[in-house]
Amino acid sequence: MKTLFYCIWILLVTLNFGVRAAAPNVTPLGALSASLRAPARVAADANGNLYVTDPAAGRVIGFDAFGQQMAVYDGFAGPLAIAVASDGRIYLSEEKNGSVSVFDAQWDLLYRLGAGANEFQLPGHLAVDPLAPDTVCVSDGKANLIRVFTGTNQVAQFGGAGTGNGKFDFPAGVSVRANGEVLVVDQNNDRIQVFTNSLLGWQYSRKFPLGSGGMFGGPSGRSQALFVDAAGRVFVADAMQGLVKVFDAGTGLSLGSLGDFGGAPGQLNLPLGLVLDSLNRLCVASANNSRVELFGVDDFLHLSVQAVNGNLAAGNNLVISALAGGAYRAGFQWQKNGMNVDGATNATLTVAGATAGDSGNYSVVFSTSSGTVTSSVTPVSVLASPKILVGPVSQKILVGATAGFGVIATGSALNFQWQFNGQNLPGATNANLTLAGAQAAQSGQYAVRVGNAVGTQTAAPAVLAVITPPLVMDMLSSAPQADQTLQLTLNVEPGFVYELQATTDFVQWDSIANVTANGLLDFIDTDSTNHLSRFYRLSWKP
Repeated sequence: MKTLFYCIWILLVTLNFGVRAAAPNVTPLGALSASLRAPARVAADANGNLYVTDPAAGRVIGFDAFGQQMAVYDGFAGPLAIAVASDGRIYLSEEKNGSVSVFDAQWDLLYRLGAGANEFQLPGHLAVDPLAPDTVCVSDGKANLIRVFTGTNQVAQFGGAGTGNGKFDFPAGVSVRANGEVLVVDQNNDRIQVFTNSLLGWQYSRKFPLGSGGMFGGPSGRSQALFVDAAGRVFVADAMQGLVKVFDAGTGLSLGSLGDFGGAPGQLNLPLGLVLDSLNRLCVASANNSRVELFGVDDFLHLSVQAVNGNLAAGNNLVISALAGGAYRAGFQWQKNGMNVDGATNATLTVAGATAGDSGNYSVVFSTSSGTVTSSVTPVSVLASPKILVGPVSQKILVGATAGFGVIATGSALNFQWQFNGQNLPGATNANLTLAGAQAAQSGQYAVRVGNAVGTQTAAPAVLAVITPPLVMDMLSSAPQADQTLQLTLNVEPGFVYELQATTDFVQWDSIANVTANGLLDFIDTDSTNHLSRFYRLSWKP
């Protein structure tokens, strides 16, 4: 009897909401990780560019469609939820000041929702109406509300605390469908609720549970973000179980899951945000893995470039690839700076032994049965690695004098960092280092690190000796001896070496002795008998 009831129920659901969506075919595609600490939410624009919030770092990191980091936007107070509208405007919530700001595609501030700061208790998730780019739903978790804004003004809200239909116990992920439905993760009630807008305002429509087994399964694991695709499938990030669950948006029936808990490629650890981008790649922010996992869904396109943050060392092969997945049967035409590359019609573009002339903006045109799609561009800079030709030279100087070090190097877009005894010198970032009025404490090893985006090289250190001259250095007296030799009495400071010189014409000075002493010293010039007259001077030898 129970089985019959379930069958009748499913039949009724199918009649009411249409044919059940197909389970997605999923292909792991790797991950994005550059500069990410604990990614929380993700959003994608129409060109396949991805924006990832990193609240702990106070920044948003942008990646292009090829997976290259294109920009870092920082200075935010706990940036959390993010969404991109169809016209390119970007919505960003800041957890620490309870605000939602709206930027244009160049990240120039347009306006803030409501009063700005402290407008929301916890704006944890955002969803823009796909048909109205100035309308956004804000999931305010602590207030148990979904608040709807058009422009700067709130135009509606629904929810409230509770367990009944239309009520929330910490609303999390929110998504707006093209048919006007709004789906909300009701986290602590372990369900998804669906709302529609009518003449009576926003009305509760239906719900379905988030249990791990779908409609009749067990408990969920702190579900977070959700996204509804064009096929009517709901992707939900299950934070504690480390996977993404998939449901039919109409029936609520489970369509399976993707990913599993762990740190290996394709696995998830605390997935908090997800989005399906314009290339049909599901992008999942895995906070505890410090990366965004990418999964191709059904028919997808995947782009990649073999360059670190768009930079490639000269002489290496530049490899840019496109993968057409699922039922896609795509033709390819690679472009550089908007112009077709002759003969570049395969899925992979390879430039062997790339040089600086191969730098540029690369893109690909996909040709499919439904038309052509041009990807966004990815900039590639081919840089000559740094090479030090002449390093700094050791030297000795007197205290208070000026010391100068320099380096001669080749390479592209070089940067310099001088070091003193292995520690970076603040502000010493030029090819030359000048130390004016040097003091004894500045004696030591000086090295320079020369680098660019593709490598670094450090010169062998040079030694600087800053010497303080002796304060005492005198010839006190001279006296002839009985054997006609001459005795000189010297007074010198201990710890130094001195040179005694003699001349007969004040032109040619000859060194007659190197001496060290602790105070007074008597010196006998045994050669004085060979000269009618002789003159002496004492100098310090550094």
